[in-house]
Amino acid sequence: MEKYATLRLVIKHILILVGLSVLIIAPSLLAGWEDLRQAEQAMGEGRFTAAASDYSAAAKRLPWQPALWEHAAQAALASGNPQAAISLFEQAEDKKALSPQGWLAWGDAYQQSGNVASALAIWQTGIAQHGPSTAVYARLARAYHLQGDYPAAITAWRTLLDLDAGDADAHYQLGLLLASTAPELVLPELMQAARLDPGLDATVQGLRASLNAARLVDDRPYQMLMSGRALAALGEWELAAEAFRRAVAARRDYAEAWTWLGEAHQHLGTDGRPDLQTALLLEPDSPGVNALVGLYWQRQGRADQALAYFRKAMRLEPGNAAWQSAVGSAAEQSGDLVAALAYYKQAVALDPQGAAYWRSLASFCARYQVEVTETGLPAAQRLLALAPQDWRSQDVMGQVAQAAGDLLSAEKYYLGALELAPEQAAPHFHLGLLYLQLSRAQPAYDNLVKARKLDPDGPYGWQAGRLLERYFP
Repeated sequence: MEKYATLRLVIKHILILVGLSVLIIAPSLLAGWEDLRQAEQAMGEGRFTAAASDYSAAAKRLPWQPALWEHAAQAALASGNPQAAISLFEQAEDKKALSPQGWLAWGDAYQQSGNVASALAIWQTGIAQHGPSTAVYARLARAYHLQGDYPAAITAWRTLLDLDAGDADAHYQLGLLLASTAPELVLPELMQAARLDPGLDATVQGLRASLNAARLVDDRPYQMLMSGRALAALGEWELAAEAFRRAVAARRDYAEAWTWLGEAHQHLGTDGRPDLQTALLLEPDSPGVNALVGLYWQRQGRADQALAYFRKAMRLEPGNAAWQSAVGSAAEQSGDLVAALAYYKQAVALDPQGAAYWRSLASFCARYQVEVTETGLPAAQRLLALAPQDWRSQDVMGQVAQAAGDLLSAEKYYLGALELAPEQAAPHFHLGLLYLQLSRAQPAYDNLVKARKLDPDGPYGWQAGRLLERYFP
């Protein structure tokens, strides 16, 4: 009996200790579960900062759920706070609770904070931890591209395609990189991209035509120049600059390549003047060199300098409509509208199939209310006939109709432009102006706001902002 009494006493003490432990631990557990509930609710409502805080609190109170640190990190990243996310991802990794998706997002956080080298290291470590994936190699390829390490980017895209040969974007991005470094290898990648994604077909065909033409000439620097110009036409100025650099490296006296390198540098935010000066020293009587030097001075607001170079290009090659139009643009910038109109007319006379020249003429007439019905309207109609599916044709036709007083037609054309290109700021801005003229306040406001949002640092965004301040304070 004494033995059983002792056992009962021990059990009683154990139960007391367990009860005390429950009393001590239960509030923390309940608080942890409540933190988790609030975190999930905040995530569902898009309150990511609050979700990150609640997940962090839950992770501390529920230590057997270390994956909550990753949830907190993902929420912090979604909130736009990559530095906080990095710290939380580190917590998750310390607990060995980071998933493959977590490794990807950890690298994303480093990249968003501007530390691309650490992002690359994290993604490489993620491969070692969890094996390769197309998602991680796509990130590696783009990060290497941003760093200008094109060989590494090419290798990453090829590795991705070893994992998934049906990735159209990977074929396309690889093709663009090869265009800047080894254009002879480009076409298979581009053609495969177009086969997998018919939406790329028009772009690929343009590149293909340029590259095929370049290959007809057995001259490596020329091939690099033409490949670079094809990339520039797509707005891929970094890759274009790489192609131009390779062209001048292969032939130091290649004036045209130096000129295009200067053009690329301007598009990339640096001064291309030294490259242009080199080109002028090499070929002072090249029409193309003089024209691009003129364009440089026009961008600097020096219409007088621009006119001198454009006119020289025109004298050297009087039958080129592009130089006539360029002189017209510089004359317009200098305030000589009579001369500008004459040059724009001469450009369309020299190249009646050139939609760009008809667009410049029609826009000029609408902008300055000059010969709107006798010149501007026929020019806009010709433009529509040449390029009916180009949103700019519809937009210019709208401007001419508005200048001519046909406001209903102007609205129709602006809406047509937006149907073709809803994310372009220009037709939104012009439509906003039209609705102001029609005293339709709400649609005017909506379109001006849209123009400002789509072009925050450009001319349409700036003008839209001023009109909003004036009419909708």
